[in-house]
Formats: sequence, C-alpha cells, structure tokens
Amino acid sequence: MTSQSDSSQRIPELDGLRGVAILSVLIYHYLEQQGPTPPHSLTHYAQRLVLMGWSGVDLFFVLSGFLIGGILLDARESRSYFSTFYLRRFFRIIPIYYLWTALYILVVSLASGFLLRHSNSGILPRPDFFVYAHFLFLQNIIPFPYAGVAGAWFSHLWSLAVEEQFYLVSPVLIRLLSGRSLKVFLFGVIAGAPLLRAYLRFDTAINRTLITALMPCRADSLAIGILAAVLWRSPSARGWLTSHLGTLYALLGAFALSVAALWKWSPDSNTTGMQVAGLSCLAFFYATLLLLALAHASGPVAAVMRMGWLCEAGRVSYCMYIIHLVVNDVLHAFLRHSPPATTNARAVLVTFAAAFTTYAAAWLSWHVIEHPLVRRGHAYKY
Repeated sequence: MTSQSDSSQRIPELDGLRGVAILSVLIYHYLEQQGPTPPHSLTHYAQRLVLMGWSGVDLFFVLSGFLIGGILLDARESRSYFSTFYLRRFFRIIPIYYLWTALYILVVSLASGFLLRHSNSGILPRPDFFVYAHFLFLQNIIPFPYAGVAGAWFSHLWSLAVEEQFYLVSPVLIRLLSGRSLKVFLFGVIAGAPLLRAYLRFDTAINRTLITALMPCRADSLAIGILAAVLWRSPSARGWLTSHLGTLYALLGAFALSVAALWKWSPDSNTTGMQVAGLSCLAFFYATLLLLALAHASGPVAAVMRMGWLCEAGRVSYCMYIIHLVVNDVLHAFLRHSPPATTNARAVLVTFAAAFTTYAAAWLSWHVIEHPLVRRGHAYKY
C-alpha cells in the first residue's frame, strides 16, 4: 500500500488496483466496525457481501511485490542500489507513519480527559511499550492489547510492518541471487508459506491472529508479486502473456471460483481454510488480475482500472488506509454520540461523511506532505 512511484512514472492500471484495494478495506471496516447486526436486515446482507473486503490488504501485498520487485530488478547492478532504495522508501513511508504514531502520543498526553468524555468505549490506553514499539514496526510480531481509541488508531497497521520487513529482506535477495536462483527461491517461498501457516495453525500455543500477520506467513503474496514482475520483464514471458489472453482470463475465472468458495465457506482471515490455502488463492487471483490489466490494455479489466476516480483513490491510498478507522470513529462519536453503524439513515450519512473526510484529508496529505517527500526521495538516483 505504500509502493507508489513518482507521478511521472505512474501506471494508471496499478493506481486503479490500489484504488480497488483501499476501497475494499474501507468499505469492509466501515461495515464491520458496528459488529453483528440482526439477521435478514439490509446491513447484515451488506456485511455478508463485503465479508472478504479485508483481502484488499493482500492486493496491496501483491502490488508491493510487483512494484518493489520490479524496481529492484531494474536497478540490481546500480552502485547506489541499497542507499537509493532505502532513502526513497524512507521518504515515502516513514514521515506520515511516524507522524500518525506521534500524534496518538500527543493527543493522549494532552487531551485524555476530553477524549474519554467523547469516547464510545471509555477506554484510552496510555502511551506505553505497545505504542512506542510501532516506531520499530513490531506490531505484527507481538500480540498487542488494542482497546478503545488505540484499536482504531493502530490495529490495522500490522500490514505496514509486513511491508517494512519485506523491504529489509527483498533488496538483499534480489541483489545477491542470480535470475535462476531468484525464481527457485520465489517458488520455494510460494510453496513454503502455506506450509508454515498450516504448521502454526495446528500449534495450539500460537496466537491465530499472528499467523495472518507474521511476514514469513504472508511472504507468498509478496513473492507472487515479485514473480509477476520477473515475468513481465522477460520479453518471452511478456509475449506469451499478451498472446494468450484467453488462458489468462481462464485462470482469472478459476481463481475467482476459488475466492467465491472461500467467501461462502471460509471468509474470515483467521479460519483454517483461509490461513492454510486461502491466502495463497487470493494472492494468485490478484496477481492474475494485475497481469491482465497490463497485458490486455484494451480489455475490460484495464478499462476499469483506468477509471479516474479509482486511480485517484489509489493515488492517496496510503494516508486513507492509515486514518480511515479513526475518522469513522470520531465522526460517529461527535455527531451521533454512539459507535459507528449503518443501521439507519443518519448513521449511513455519517459513515459517508467519514469516507469523504478520509479522502479529503488524504488528498491534502498527498499534496502538502507526501508528494513533496516522494519528489525529495526521487532526487536520489540509481
């Protein structure tokens, strides 16, 4: 969700895929935040429809693998390979993420009484090890006791830790491994990650949530993205992809059926079916979607991904992802004096206002903070 390049190098279809990812997550969270709803209610059916919207994070992982892997493959012979990569990543990721974490510490330290009076939960965890550990991206390794405002502020940021840990490992591997060795390694990761998840799943001492959040357990999604980048950079593989579009659409259909089966019988990210095999199915589905968007430029997938509003959501997706839960919580607390919901007209309007406010704040962040920082990062050349 953080792998965005300079605007001059942007691929519209990939921005559109980012847009699909962030909107999937946002809609899922905004409907899920209110908890279970009465059976046969409209909200209940809406929740059921978007039950796997959380998998937008998996699309972000595949995109990160494809984009970051592609950048590293193109620059692997550069003498400034490591310094340029990490400086660019620093300017893209760290300032907004650190600002968000520091803002929690500041707000809780200076306005705890005000927040408690307006909080839906009445719980306001003080800054402690679990908060400060976010500065080191440890939130996907340690089971954090999220509660109250801290839950909306931090609970979803485990995925940023997965990506940051991926950024530490992937440059070394791509630099050191030959083309053939890299492919063998990627296939090994793709096969090994679900086996690791299965092993951990049946170890009763392991927290089930950590199986979804640990970077080695999610490495297959990232490796599939890198493998897609390897294929797209091979003239023979790209030629095969563009001349066998029917096969790509058939694969997309097959993976879509697998995703539909997961939605029907094992939609939660912590179920056995999803953790053992489902996460890999999702990654293959999203990678096929990505390759189709690139290989069939005149096709329906590419056309949808080039839609302006979807590309715009993708462009500002990083900040949207970070802030969207807190924005929804705050607006419902101040305007309705109750937890987020979509069970009546007023609640629906407030939820739409939260989505618009999230986008507006992300748009401002992109133009005032993020884009200038991205340009600063791109002053460092490979």
